[in-house]
Amino acid sequence: MADPRKELDSGYYLQHFNELLQFVALHYQGVLTEESQAYLADFTALDRPCQQLLVRMLNRKGTVFADVELAYTEIGAVQPLLQLLEQAGFIAPLRTADLADFWLRVTKDTLWQLLQLAQAELPAAIAVKKSQTKPLLLGAALRLPVDWLALIAKLPQHYVSLQRLDALHYLYFLYFGRVEPNLSLFTLRDLGIRQTGQFKQQFTPRFTEPAQALLAYQLAKAKPAIIELGKALKKQPDNAESLLSQWLTEVAKWPLPADNALLLKRSERSYQLGKLAEQYQLTDFAIAFYQQSNAFPASERLVRLYAQQGRASGDQTQCRQYLQQLLADPSCDEEWLFADDFYRRKFADDSSDAKSGVKSAARRRSQLTQLLHEAPQVGVDELYLGKAEQGLMAHYTAQGYRVFHAENNLWLALFALWFWHELFEHHDSTLHNPFERQPRNLASGDFYQQFKNEIEQKLTQLATPSAISTLLSALTAHYGKANNLFFWHVDLAEQLLPLVQYAPRVNSESGLVPILRAMAQDFNRHSSGYPDLMLIKDQQLQFIEVKAPGDKIQRHQLARLLALQNAGFNARIEKLQWIVDPNRLYVVLDVETTGGKAGTDRITEIGAVKVQGGEVLDTFNTLINPERPIPSFISRLTGISNTMVVDAPKFADIATQLAEFLQGAVFVAHNAKFDYGFIRAEFSRCDIPFDMPQLCTVVNMRRYYPGLASYSLGKLCEALEIKLTNHHRALADATATVELLKLINAKRCAIVTI
Repeated sequence: MADPRKELDSGYYLQHFNELLQFVALHYQGVLTEESQAYLADFTALDRPCQQLLVRMLNRKGTVFADVELAYTEIGAVQPLLQLLEQAGFIAPLRTADLADFWLRVTKDTLWQLLQLAQAELPAAIAVKKSQTKPLLLGAALRLPVDWLALIAKLPQHYVSLQRLDALHYLYFLYFGRVEPNLSLFTLRDLGIRQTGQFKQQFTPRFTEPAQALLAYQLAKAKPAIIELGKALKKQPDNAESLLSQWLTEVAKWPLPADNALLLKRSERSYQLGKLAEQYQLTDFAIAFYQQSNAFPASERLVRLYAQQGRASGDQTQCRQYLQQLLADPSCDEEWLFADDFYRRKFADDSSDAKSGVKSAARRRSQLTQLLHEAPQVGVDELYLGKAEQGLMAHYTAQGYRVFHAENNLWLALFALWFWHELFEHHDSTLHNPFERQPRNLASGDFYQQFKNEIEQKLTQLATPSAISTLLSALTAHYGKANNLFFWHVDLAEQLLPLVQYAPRVNSESGLVPILRAMAQDFNRHSSGYPDLMLIKDQQLQFIEVKAPGDKIQRHQLARLLALQNAGFNARIEKLQWIVDPNRLYVVLDVETTGGKAGTDRITEIGAVKVQGGEVLDTFNTLINPERPIPSFISRLTGISNTMVVDAPKFADIATQLAEFLQGAVFVAHNAKFDYGFIRAEFSRCDIPFDMPQLCTVVNMRRYYPGLASYSLGKLCEALEIKLTNHHRALADATATVELLKLINAKRCAIVTI
């Protein structure tokens, strides 16, 4: 029996707020600003009802409130409390700067009242009606030449706006490490929804230096501000130069921090601004922002802009020199790969063509494109179109491999479990409050330096016989604990244990060592891009990056493949080639229904034909009691009446039999989306999972027999001389559709690839 839902104390919101303030006061006293210290002191000096009312306001959306909106049973009369809060500087009467938020929150009735008050001050009538929509009324109001603050003051309700929010947001930031003031995590914890206490419970401060904390706060505020800047530029693109100039001045004021995490965030913000400048074709601004970033991928954008300027001026010296700088001292693998590709394609002539000055095709082709070009092709049934990874998994499973969709989660799980203590439980672990699930030193790149001795010692243990038992112990001890590094799933152990057991050995060292060391040293760069699939057979591991026709290899994926290969793993790209299996098993199915909506209408008849190699193997046909009346027009169309189905089985009665009939086949229908949707809905009502590959004869007849006047089943059968008797009865329609399938497959099998 499920545990009864927990109930929150009536003053839970104030308890949460006080818990946060007390935590910040305890851990961050050394980095509090004068404003935030004053906020803490002044809030503490308020009596409990004032505190309750203020926190209620802080927890609501917006910054403007009417007194009539602030009625809370546990607080009582609000007017005296509002006066005390105003005296303490936590709220203030409405000001011009508050009008934007006021208009967002105003109700239509209040807006109409204001228009009536405005009308009394204007000589001409306002051309609006109360029945008009709020947006129309608001638009009319904003065009009027009136003193809105004076008119708002005449309303029966009294409006106030929250003050000192920057000081409050700084306190929130110190606790959460983000700007958004939201205490919902505390509520979820008290309700038993969000788990805490899984990791250590003694926390060190996020920041110890005031300058460090203030820069982090500036950079955190800049993130949503840049998003708003992008929205503003869409509305007023002519202001782009002026607004970006202001931002460039602001960015130049940001110091270059010693803290790697802050340096990364500074680079990210500069990169985002550079992208905006490029979007509005302000190249000089873009270059200036990218130069402030000085990290990948801003370095890539700089190279491309330098090359663009070089083409215009005829001088590529700056581009060449910057590329050489990146090649000599790259910030990451991806940056080196980009610089190497770009330099070879733009500046390095192939020796065989040097005399003629013509670059070879291999030189012009990037390393990424070349790798994909040379990758082996694997034929996979085209029924997996759109599901490339599943298709290759099925291909290798049929060859006796154990196949797992591994991707990033496999490596993240191994990393987290192997270094769990250092990440989550060590006294010096950089978790800064009970809600955090990812250590901050991973983002900053300080994790390896902080725990270098412990990490290197644990890396050597990967090659020892006890490695498997060590990993099993970690899995057992920590299974299910929520974290932000990887997700748990039922076959995680089946993937991790062979990975450790069968990893290649290089000079008596496990091939896992360089991979995990790189993650520890630079988690941001080495935590993604890992191959899609892991294959296991004969105690050998293989890793495959799957690329369907038209897919491109990403630079970080190439970096991970090369890293795995250098560590001794069999890691490669495989390109899929879509093929048609002539011996595929099909079930061609048709349903008659009470209407056109699978969610509400029901099936009245099912007809299905099992086909393989063009031969009919079996049929399935039954009327179905839809458990509702059949509309008369449906009965006239299909010939199926209520009398005919009254004694017929319900779908639940034949569900198991139908599921067995469909097993292992491809679902075929004329307008497959319709029939498949009804069958899936009926199985869903029986709590039976249903998922089959589909082939639609309407879609494929249009593809392989274009130009026909109509693609309805009746018209196609007429045009192609296919026998169709008793049209709109399920088995008859399914039998005719079999003939369409034969025609389609004759065309498809003649085409080797798509």
